[in-house]
Amino acid sequence: MLQAIRSKTASIVVKVLAGLLILSFAVWGIEDMILSKATDLSVASVGARDIDPSEFEYELSRETQRLRQTLGGQLTEEQLIGLGVGNAVLQRMINDAALSEKAESMGILVSDEQVTRAIHTDQAFQGFDGQFSRTRFNEMMRANGFPEQAYIERVRADIALRQMLGPVSSAAASPKKLSEMIRAFRYEKRTADTLLIKAADQPDPGQPDDAALKATYEDKPAQFTAPEYRKITFVHLDPKQLLDSISVTPEELKAAYDANQANFIKPEQRTVQQIVVVEEARATEATRMLAEGQDFKKVATDFAEMDEAAVDLGSVTPDGLLPDLSKAVFAAAKDAIIGPIKSPLGWHILKVTAIDAGFTKTLEEVRDQLTEIVRHEHAIDALYKLSVRFEDQIGSGATLEEAGAAVGAPAISIDAVDRDGKTPSGEAAKGLPNLASLLPVAFAAEERLESELTEAGDKGFFMVRVDKIIAPALKPLDSVRNEVIEVWKAEQRKKSAETQAREMAQLIAGGTAFASLAGAVPDAIRTVGPITRAERGEVEPGLLARMFELKPGGAGIALTGTDYTVIHLKDVIAPGSGADAPGIAEFDKQLDESVAQDLGAQLIESIRNELGVTVNTRVYNAVIKPGTFDPRQPL
Repeated sequence: MLQAIRSKTASIVVKVLAGLLILSFAVWGIEDMILSKATDLSVASVGARDIDPSEFEYELSRETQRLRQTLGGQLTEEQLIGLGVGNAVLQRMINDAALSEKAESMGILVSDEQVTRAIHTDQAFQGFDGQFSRTRFNEMMRANGFPEQAYIERVRADIALRQMLGPVSSAAASPKKLSEMIRAFRYEKRTADTLLIKAADQPDPGQPDDAALKATYEDKPAQFTAPEYRKITFVHLDPKQLLDSISVTPEELKAAYDANQANFIKPEQRTVQQIVVVEEARATEATRMLAEGQDFKKVATDFAEMDEAAVDLGSVTPDGLLPDLSKAVFAAAKDAIIGPIKSPLGWHILKVTAIDAGFTKTLEEVRDQLTEIVRHEHAIDALYKLSVRFEDQIGSGATLEEAGAAVGAPAISIDAVDRDGKTPSGEAAKGLPNLASLLPVAFAAEERLESELTEAGDKGFFMVRVDKIIAPALKPLDSVRNEVIEVWKAEQRKKSAETQAREMAQLIAGGTAFASLAGAVPDAIRTVGPITRAERGEVEPGLLARMFELKPGGAGIALTGTDYTVIHLKDVIAPGSGADAPGIAEFDKQLDESVAQDLGAQLIESIRNELGVTVNTRVYNAVIKPGTFDPRQPL
């Protein structure tokens, strides 16, 4: 494919163009999206070129499909919009258009022979014999949603862009000294012996005097400040309150069973692989190869020249296959080779790799569950009517208490509750229902005003009034005396741990053996490393940073949480050329490519600024949700 072509030739195109899908939103997204001077019928303009909204929708649809295939179909349209996929696709198209226009203005032309040679030498399109395979090319075009002519033009444009950006890539070179410094910094490894000095292991410091207690209290007011509390009154229209008065008929149970069959009836499913070829002779030969024990996927990709993604059909039901294929597949045992079987699509050879027998639950088996479903649905319907009556009461001037009493939902008051549902005593507030949005609404409301009637999903509705706002306040010292004492003790133990750690480090630096000091603390010496600066997940960040500050043989300490770690640096290993670190020549090449990428990105940004880029936000918003744009409709 096009990406494969890019990876085989000048790497700058890959580094710059392929990365722009992610980077474009951050680099150019905001400025360009503010503008709205593009042609009325285009989604964007780059110099004299317009980007048609239908082309944008097509590219957006392809990218959406690719992401969903990569992530297993887990992304919703809302998530895709939130991730900025639409803008990233548009910025990529703008970059391509800008570079194409610049290449054209520079007179860079690409012949048909160059395009043909690029496609024919792409390994993605080569068959079993290592030569270009027209069949494989067609399969790849179908699998990736590319019209053939559109792909050919993309290859032509890509070659032109490489010719334009090639000089930038070849001219990029990082200074030798810089390369050596960065390589040493990135791949140097260090080893150290460490010993944890825990604050909790330090002796009890006793009791603070009044001055120390007051100083701790005043130095850390945030720890002893009560949060904001609010006195609230609310009415909860709960569907559960209506359930006792609701009965369910047999007809309603049957209708609910039919409507929820997907939960109660699961048809048999089988996971299937397939090989499809046009000629019967090749199907027979493939069957023979499989009978000899050759791997199914290997035969499919190497012999039948299929794309690996097309081999796995995934989990299918009987209705998910052609009738002749379905009958054979669902009669076969697991791992059996089926076929060859002829269909309008060619000759099929199939293999069942897994069997899910499915299940069926009768109405009687799920009667109680269905009864609850129907009763809850009726309760929701009744609740909407109840909510209308409640709002009518409020609209006519009734208080929250009066409106609640009128519909049989008494108002509940809580004298003081914080954002976490706790009272000043630290206990959970009594009478607070399990409504995730109740407290956020209460803490966003103004004092002495009722909120809007708020829907709480299947838990009904609520309305809340803030009767009083109790601002955060520093608790009196006498009320938090025990807490202040514990904070003071923790500080003293921490200081004691730091003092012990520093004394040990000084002794080690003076020549005392680390092992001779370890008996003074409960923990044992732990060796850390060899480790690089980048391996942050292996040890505490403060410990790792201190290891790379010390000189060989030196000792020091690092704060790790509320404790201290004594560090004795044993060894510093310069980067070699093994698997853990690239050789000097290889690293120079990597750094040169990074410099080339930066230069290429700057060139693209310069070309965009020179040509001018505008985006029609109205057209963009009309297209942004895949499948919603209709060019026949006015914007």
